[in-house]
Amino acid sequence: MKRKKKTMEALLRIPVYLILVMAVLITLLPLGWVISTSLKPGNEIFANPPYWIPKKATIVNYYHVLFESEIPRALLNSFLVGGMTMVISLLLGGSAGYAFARFQFRGNKALSLFMLLSQMLPLTVLMIPMYYMENAVGLVDTKIGLAIAHLSISMPLVTWMAKGYFKGIPKEIEEAAVMDGCSTLQTMLYIIVPLLRPALAATGIYAFISSWNEFALANVLTRSMTSRTVPIALNEFSSFFKVDWGDTMAAAMLITIPIIVVFMLVQKQFVEGLANGAVKG
Repeated sequence: MKRKKKTMEALLRIPVYLILVMAVLITLLPLGWVISTSLKPGNEIFANPPYWIPKKATIVNYYHVLFESEIPRALLNSFLVGGMTMVISLLLGGSAGYAFARFQFRGNKALSLFMLLSQMLPLTVLMIPMYYMENAVGLVDTKIGLAIAHLSISMPLVTWMAKGYFKGIPKEIEEAAVMDGCSTLQTMLYIIVPLLRPALAATGIYAFISSWNEFALANVLTRSMTSRTVPIALNEFSSFFKVDWGDTMAAAMLITIPIIVVFMLVQKQFVEGLANGAVKG
């Protein structure tokens, strides 16, 4: 009976595995085509019928992107803007989430819900007022100005996620730390933050990727390559009459690699953080 039961369970898992394999293939096929196109010379990109494996693979497209374009500078800008967005979001959003989770004040629930509802506003509504505000204080076409603008995307959800994480930690832990002589800052740094390290990693990655992929605000608030990020720099390879698909795909690959590396480095913390948020939120 036990053997039959195990056999039935194994057979029932087969459709699940097939669905997962199909989902992975659907996800990876576009990335595979990007890699394939980035390694093809111009005459192979428009071959009919198209084929996956390049007949004469070349890295000339990557050479153009790395040494004859503004993509390297845009990558640095994206790292700086994304890093600032992540740090500021964690500091301000984490502090706000802690306040919403630990302190009872009039309008607590309404205000936290209002912050989440603000995510429903399309960015086109925010572009013009944000441009005028940043232009008035001289922050247009600056990396810090773009990072501040990106907070409008990441801060609401970071605050909401942090609120759920802080609620998942028993208040008695903080009270015990205070009784042992810890100040509020020491309690946060030495007790709460270590407990929430995976959650904070997941939240920080979300803020960084939101900034890395953002196009609309960056297109309005940047004018030169001193502050333009990679989504804007990709336009360099297209004109009204022509798109250089080889260089575009090579640039897209170089833009994707840092995100893949970041996920590989903090994959464990990211999964733990999302799991904790799902259980504790």
